[in-house]
Amino acid sequence: MVSIKDVAREANVSTATVSRVINRQSNTSQAVTKAVHEAIARLGYKTSGNKHSASLIGVMVSDVSEPFFGQILKGVETVARKNDKRLLALSSQYSAETERQTINQLLSHCDHAIIHSKWLQDDELIEYANQVPGLVLINRYIKSIRHRCVALDNIHGGYIATRHLLNRGHRSIGYLCSEQDIDDAVHRLMGYKKALAEFGLGINEQFITTCYPSEEGGRLGTYNLLAKKLSLTAIVTYNDMMAAGALSALAENGIKCPENVSVVGFDDLIIAGYLNPKLSTVRYPAAAMAEQATRLSLQLTGKGEPDQSLLACEHVLIPTFVERNSTFSCLS
Repeated sequence: MVSIKDVAREANVSTATVSRVINRQSNTSQAVTKAVHEAIARLGYKTSGNKHSASLIGVMVSDVSEPFFGQILKGVETVARKNDKRLLALSSQYSAETERQTINQLLSHCDHAIIHSKWLQDDELIEYANQVPGLVLINRYIKSIRHRCVALDNIHGGYIATRHLLNRGHRSIGYLCSEQDIDDAVHRLMGYKKALAEFGLGINEQFITTCYPSEEGGRLGTYNLLAKKLSLTAIVTYNDMMAAGALSALAENGIKCPENVSVVGFDDLIIAGYLNPKLSTVRYPAAAMAEQATRLSLQLTGKGEPDQSLLACEHVLIPTFVERNSTFSCLS
């Protein structure tokens, strides 16, 4: 029988290092971790595993206090309960280092993990996926492990938000972009620009401002647009929280929405239906995506109800538009 000493000898490391790698502790380098896993595979070493790990489903989001991430947690928990598993949820707080620490902590306790990572590089996430069969990425698309990703077409989301306004006669459309350097921000802005180009309109960078993706960020971003004295008739925002801030800024300046300036959000959070006016927005099916990601995680380890369709296809969902009262046809 292959022992941990055999693995250590094969990988040219200590038994303590092998133990740290097996338990997914964070104090080993990627090179050493890779060497140990390769030695385990060559020798056919079987770990005993954590007796509690199979009963837990781990989930990492950026901030458990934010409404958007609450939908992800709800979706994961829904599937976890149906499969007699408990939820272990942790926040990563918007940095690569905390994401790395959080993932390692989750994987030391869970065979299944739904990971919302926006700061780690693709290579590192691919390595985690190779080590842990039950790991699934949500709101992230990496081509080489695309069948382990459940993502949204954010380019299309930005596109349909802007196209909705263009179809109603708007041509002077501002955009509040997230200042965070993540693919969501890049892709939604690409969708905005794609829609303008489709209508034969040039891109005027004066109409685009970056700000923190929060209510206050949206409020300040709208003030920045208004200060430029642009002929704005509409504003597309990165998310619903920024849209709420934009509505506040417009009201503070005596500008009526939607009569003077229309506003479009993104996410369709519960607040969208309670703002004044009720917010037209792009629906992000976060809870449904989380449920799908969790079912996929269980399928990958043979724990869920058999569904080969989950394993055989890509999981890129298409957002839809929800029209409420914050958009208006532009006559000019």
